[in-house]
Amino acid sequence: MDGLEHFIYAIDNMLDTKRKRHIIGGILMSISTLLGGLAITVMTIRNENYEDDEELEEYE
Repeated sequence: MDGLEHFIYAIDNMLDTKRKRHIIGGILMSISTLLGGLAITVMTIRNENYEDDEELEEYE
């Protein structure tokens, strides 16, 4: 628990100005958008592959 407090304190000291908080917030939003797009891509690829496998089994 002491390590978590130290980590939070270090982050708080790094983000001491409004400008730094805006920059980090923008970076975090960009990362979350990227990961969300990747998740949607993976979900749609899995559905297509699953449907293709079912079609192949029907023809065998």
